Parts: sequence; structure tokens; C-alpha cells
Amino acid sequence: MYKIRGKIIDIKNETITSKAGDQFEKMYITIEETNSGFDHIQQFEIFGKETIENMQGSKKLAHGQFVNIDFYIKSREFKGKFYNALMVKGIHIEDSVQRISEESTPF
Repeated sequence: MYKIRGKIIDIKNETITSKAGDQFEKMYITIEETNSGFDHIQQFEIFGKETIENMQGSKKLAHGQFVNIDFYIKSREFKGKFYNALMVKGIHIEDSVQRISEESTPF
């Protein structure tokens, strides 16, 4: 498990339709890392409608908020190439004592 702190600079939602017609939701959170001494920009992914709702909790994520993100790296192979994604495990919005975590989801 990895941790990072940064300022949210972009939030995007995406709906994906599978070949079978099933729909899935993804949220992409882009942050500017603030504690490394460099202006690194990282994009994180949250998969599934229920997980997105649980992560946001009662306080919605918004541009300009400072967050601490717990994440893991997920790698997928497609046609001989590997693709990595930074998957959110938990988010702590600064200025809030509320802890939002994927651990509260049933999956």
C-alpha cells in the first residue's frame, strides 16, 4: 500500500458499457503532489458506482481540496504490453476528520 498527499486539480467520471451491455462507472481523480518538492501530477482511479459513493461519503470531493490517498498499483497485460493504474483504496480529505475508505464496502 502506498500513500500520497496532494491537491485535487481534476475529477472525471466515466461510464463504460461492456460487450454484454453491462454498465460500469469509473472516477478519475487527478492530483498535484505537494510534499515531494516537485510538481508531479498523478491520476488515480476508483472503479464501481458503490465504491465511488462510499469513497465520497457525505463530503463530496472537489477541485482545490487537499487529500491524502492510500492506493495500490494494478497492472494489466493486453497484447503483450502492460498497463498500470493507481487504484484508490482510501481517501482522507484534509480539513475533515471523516475517514473515507474502501474497507467499508462489502467487496
